[in-house]
Amino acid sequence: MGTLARHRVATEVPAELEPVRVTVTHPFALGRYEVTRGEYGEFAAATGRNGVAVKCRTWVEAVQGFRDLMIPWDAPNVPRNPTPRHPATCIDWHDAVAYAAWLSAKTGRHYRLPSEAEWEYAAKAGTDTLRHWGDDPDAGCQYANTNDRRTRARYPLAWAGMNCDDGFEDVAPVGSLKPNRFGLYDMIGNVWEWAEDCSSLTYHGRPTDARAWVWDGGCKRRIQRAGGWSTGPERTRSAFHGDGSADDRADFAGFRVALDLDPAAPPSIEPVAVAVAAASTPSGDATRAAGTVFADCKDCPELVVVPAGKFMLGSSADEYEHDVESGETPALAVEIRKPYALGRFEITQAQFARFLTESGHQTSHACARLPSAPALPARCISRRDAEAYVAWLTRITGQRYRLPSESEWEYAARAGTTGARFWSARDSHEGVSISRACDYANVYDVSARALNLSQQFARCTDHYPDLAPVGSFLPNGYGLYDMIGNVREVLADCHTKSYKGRPADDRAWSWSGCHTTVIRGASFRSRPFASRSASRDGAEFDAPEAVWKDVGLRVAREL
Repeated sequence: MGTLARHRVATEVPAELEPVRVTVTHPFALGRYEVTRGEYGEFAAATGRNGVAVKCRTWVEAVQGFRDLMIPWDAPNVPRNPTPRHPATCIDWHDAVAYAAWLSAKTGRHYRLPSEAEWEYAAKAGTDTLRHWGDDPDAGCQYANTNDRRTRARYPLAWAGMNCDDGFEDVAPVGSLKPNRFGLYDMIGNVWEWAEDCSSLTYHGRPTDARAWVWDGGCKRRIQRAGGWSTGPERTRSAFHGDGSADDRADFAGFRVALDLDPAAPPSIEPVAVAVAAASTPSGDATRAAGTVFADCKDCPELVVVPAGKFMLGSSADEYEHDVESGETPALAVEIRKPYALGRFEITQAQFARFLTESGHQTSHACARLPSAPALPARCISRRDAEAYVAWLTRITGQRYRLPSESEWEYAARAGTTGARFWSARDSHEGVSISRACDYANVYDVSARALNLSQQFARCTDHYPDLAPVGSFLPNGYGLYDMIGNVREVLADCHTKSYKGRPADDRAWSWSGCHTTVIRGASFRSRPFASRSASRDGAEFDAPEAVWKDVGLRVAREL
């Protein structure tokens, strides 16, 4: 899955150039064509969608460009003479999912959106070329309705197109061109097609089978594949990893459905469920694969199994963003010797309040006891408070909970990446731009400028001027949320100004008489330079309350 390195294509999405081997273990059925206006119209009539205005991006002659209009789903300006055999467009992801559910209820079969892996497997149809007909986009006009010479003669699009003529200036009736080797039509071109998967910038950590890569609580962006009638060669590849906001609608986007054939097969779009294990059955740890999500009791923190591996702790002096003064530079080669479990989320105020009630613990700072929203992360957590929490959790579960070591924390935060931030290696230093941060992290951005901190800010808006409920943003490649941003996290290590002499493995670096602690992860108050996987802070155990006001914790657990 992805584009092989030998092709050397330019792409805006790193995942495409990080191919992973995927095994499709069960046969499935896929729509021969994109869902048509006639087919979708029956559903729209049955569910009250006809005549309802929705926001849809469509071509507007007066401005010679695409604009968002409030129109019914079947009234885009393109095509000018629609028929029941044209693909349904102005369909968002939720509409497509609803159609599949309606079709399932009507037929008694399990219809759904295809996973991204299923879609690409079917689109490639056994080929390893950039497109199912070969590498040359200009040879594809007998197979794909894209931005060709005829389209450019009618629409002044500002991007490159194919140097051929597919016979259609915009959307074509389904099946108008030749199919691929699996007998599927329009797997490239005509309209973009929704898949079940959540959007991600990398394939690191995704399932290696046909399941969709989704996470509990859903996601704001979903995968779109195939390209459309207005798409040029840079996005019309079998492996191009496109996406869109789940509520986007456009005259160049539709969908096709998948159908499960093997009743014994697990649903391929089912997200990984949270397995709640009794404290008396620790033997299950040995069988938990990397990425498994579980909890030791109903109200215990959810945990994710992190695999063993090797990585570089810190940053190199060759990197654009590095910090010698904090001790993160030079980097240290570290081996994580065995798997461990790490909190999927930061500990919430509800979880910490339960601990206070049941244990009688007196916090170091009054702000840790202030009432707030249960789903927000606990804050004002000192090293003493954090150690008391994991000791209490160990007692009530019979499992060994602890604070993560600094090596474990950064290894998990990076989730296999080597760039400054796990979501992108391309974001720039300080005020230039870390605009993609707001999809993944609650940091000091445009929303938080009311705090009036005299520092650089991320040029994006995450819509939270202060704390956000845990899990409000996209996870990293290991399925961990808020590893950067929201609250900083106290760790098990003593703080030093250098990695020289520290263990080159997963152990915490601590000693008797230590009075400083490492703090990682950045917070809603952190400037861009401090919002990196390698950034590190430290604090005295007895530092005043102001130092801890944006500090929380995340737990680790032995397996």
